[in-house]
Amino acid sequence: MKCTLHIRQEQYFKIDEKKIKIARAEKGWTITKLSNESGVTRKTISQIEKGSKVNIRFSTIDQIAKALGKELEHFCSKIEK
Repeated sequence: MKCTLHIRQEQYFKIDEKKIKIARAEKGWTITKLSNESGVTRKTISQIEKGSKVNIRFSTIDQIAKALGKELEHFCSKIEK
């Protein structure tokens, strides 16, 4: 996925879409259920999980993370600038 987030102390992170899908599956949730719980559209969640969503807002991943009961950092990996 080509999405990078600029968060905390000038560090750059990459979203790991597989971790989102795994966390959702661990809860036994469908994309629709995650959408309802997070307030993020089904289309956006689907695009994120497929890796086809290029620009993802910090707030979007934060909403998904909170709904799944995870810290935002769980879905991020640090990358070089």
